[in-house]
This record gives sequence, structure tokens and C-alpha cells, in this order.
Amino acid sequence: MLRNLLLTIGIVLAANLVAFPQATGTLQGKVIDKNTKEELPFVNIVLEVDGYQEGGSSSDINGKYVIKPITPGKYDIRASFVGYKDLLIRGVQINANQTRFFDLEMVLSAEQLDEVVIVDYIVPLIDKDKTVSGGTVTQEEIQKMPNRSVGAIAATIGGVFSRDGEAGNIRGARSADTRYYIDGIPVIGSLSLPQSAIAQQSVILGGLPARYGDATGGVVEVTTRGPSRKFGAGVEIETSEFLDPFGYNRVGLNLNGPIFRKKTDESGKKGESLLGYFIGGDFTYRRDGRPYAGDMYTAEDDYITYLQNNPLRVSGLESGGTFLNSEYTRMSDLKQIKTTQNTSRYNINLTGKIDVRTGPWINLTFGGQ
Repeated sequence: MLRNLLLTIGIVLAANLVAFPQATGTLQGKVIDKNTKEELPFVNIVLEVDGYQEGGSSSDINGKYVIKPITPGKYDIRASFVGYKDLLIRGVQINANQTRFFDLEMVLSAEQLDEVVIVDYIVPLIDKDKTVSGGTVTQEEIQKMPNRSVGAIAATIGGVFSRDGEAGNIRGARSADTRYYIDGIPVIGSLSLPQSAIAQQSVILGGLPARYGDATGGVVEVTTRGPSRKFGAGVEIETSEFLDPFGYNRVGLNLNGPIFRKKTDESGKKGESLLGYFIGGDFTYRRDGRPYAGDMYTAEDDYITYLQNNPLRVSGLESGGTFLNSEYTRMSDLKQIKTTQNTSRYNINLTGKIDVRTGPWINLTFGGQ
């Protein structure tokens, strides 16, 4: 009994809980009258995704507002104020570890009308929060890339040395000096992620924030996709079977959606998701795992059979001895091939996340890869 008790106490004392904050962004700006340019206090500002509220705030006495923390992604901004038309800004991009400055201009309404001013967000030419050098690649840009691995995406940023289409090093530093983070957690081992799981990726070349103080080369920050309020699924198939002899085949899968919601409100709108999931996977097969640019040859089948039956020949010297028949191979005994042999490979890459909303501004994420 005492031994079991001591063992239990030892296990409890040995257990450690480590929390890593996920990289988030901030939205900041001012609410003003479009005509008079006067600040508007106490304006209600809401962040929405697919019509569901993801956060919000109110402007202060000087018309300024701040919304944080915000998970990186695209959001709609809805502003409402008595005596003004509701304003909806669509597609505002929020990046990790950056503050997006955006002023809201509202139009005065003489009467209370059910009218909403809808404006598409335009990316500004100058980013006020550009305190670091580097770049950010959004999910829409990633989907258009031919190669969407973590290293290939990082290689598209200026200042990152590209080696075979993947990121080699940053700013001339050694590869080991580059730090990689996935959802705020430092990565030491494999960087393999399913292509469908990457929501956003940032590369920091200089002016590193304090949280990355141990990086002497650069930082690559990856944000993975989270569960959606609506059930969704996707399948992506790639093949080169009919275009080249290398036989590259890939099947990408992703599933996301809610597991448990709040109760439906009086208007019939479904409540927010309290428990959601995301599953992504890549299944890859390469017939030629190590393509070679030069000419390649292999022996004819008849010649291989001959060597198997007659591996040696008499030397004909007075001292005796034998020679290998394979040393007397001629070009006529060979045939040219286009792919390397015995290099085919399979790769299965899976990742999953479960998000638990414990409060209006707190999410617990459990994931594995």
C-alpha cells in the first residue's frame, strides 16, 4: 500500500504542464463621421466569420477602439451606432504578431433605416505596424502555390535562401539558427504538415520580437487551420502519371466542423460552437523517390540472366584465376531508363485539432501530428 502511494506521488510530482500561447493579431483604429471627420464614441464594433461573432469592442470617448487577441485569418467588421447606417467591412486580413490599423467611416442617417453600407476591404500600401522585416503568406496565396510545404512557402519570401525549392537558411545564417513555430509551439523535429492544414505562415528576418529572443537567423511562424462553425470537407487529388515518368501522386483530405454547440436562439440561428474539430491529411506516393538529371542505364533482362548463370570467366593466365563477367559489360547490353530504380516511397501525414471554448476570449486546443 505504501509503495503504491509513493509511486502515485512520484508520478504527480514528475508531471509538468507547459502552456504555449498561440500567435494572435490585433485590430486597432478609430471610428469617425465620414463627412465631418469627427470621432464617434461608444460605437459597437463586432468581428464576424460567416455571420457569427468572433469578438468585439466599443470605441472610447475619442473614437478609438482595440480588439485583441484575434486568431489569424479573414474577418468581417460590423459597426453600428444610433443615428448612423450600419457599416460592414468584408475580408479584413489579420496576421499573426501584427496590429492591423483600420479606421471606420460611418455615414449619418436622417432616419432609422434598415440599410447597411457594405465595403470590400482594400489592403493598404503602407502597413503602420511593419516593425519587422519579412513577409506573411495567407491561406488564399498558399492555395495557388504548386508546392505548399512549410519550407517551400518560406522560400518565397525575399531573404530566404532556397535549396531544391525548400528554405535553406535565412540571411546567410546556418540552417540550425532558424527557429520554427507551429501555433506558438517551438518545433525541433519534423516540419511535415498536411498542405490543407496551413492557414497562414509568417517569416521574420529582422527586428525579432522579444518572444523569439533565442533566434539568431530568422523565425518561421506557422498557423494551422481550426475548426469551423459549419461542417466542411475537402478532397484534393494530384497526379503526374500521364505527364512524366516519375509517378507523383497525392491525395489531400480535410474535415472540420462543430461537435457541440450552444442552443439555437429565438431567431432560429444556431449557437456558437463550444467544441469543434479539424482533421487534415496527405497521402503521397512517388514511383521515383530520387529523380536524377543525368542519363541512367540498366542491364537487359537477358543479360542479367546470363550474369546470374555465368558470374565468372577463366582468366586464361598461366597463374590461373577468374574475372567477373560483369566487368566486360558493353553499352549494347544496357538500356536507357528515365527513372531511378528501387526508390519508390510512400508518405502518410496526418494532423488533428480539437478546440474547446472555455470563455468568450479563451480557447483550449488539443492537437497531434
